[in-house]
Amino acid sequence: MALVRSEVGARVLVVYENRVLLASFRGQTWYFLPGGRVRRGETVEDAARREAGGQTGLDIGALDFVGCVEHTYAESDGAVSELITVFAAPLPWAAQIISNDLRLHVASVALEDLDDLDLRPAGLTAMIRRWVAHREPLWRTIVTAG
Repeated sequence: MALVRSEVGARVLVVYENRVLLASFRGQTWYFLPGGRVRRGETVEDAARREAGGQTGLDIGALDFVGCVEHTYAESDGAVSELITVFAAPLPWAAQIISNDLRLHVASVALEDLDDLDLRPAGLTAMIRRWVAHREPLWRTIVTAG
């Protein structure tokens, strides 16, 4: 499959009381961290706040760098190479866990249940566990050379 484009994404990891905030497209069984694509001329931090805030309604302020995941995925016209930057943010006081996007379901999931979920891209589960245990950033490449 031919590579059709490269993208940069920005995602937000919200961990509170041994739970993590995840999103999924309604009707799908796989999950992802809230966030999305970085626009031209936008910083990854601004994109993380804009995308995750728009999806969850959370007012996201301070961010800590968690790591990067590099991966490819297939679309109808070919393969997409994506570099996802991940930032941790605290859950704002008195926040409600809701979806501001009708296409998405936002849920609070227990950290111990992460291994049972289809969290995409695959490297995120290890990254989240490392961040929670050690607060150390992680770079994960899930792209084959060639």
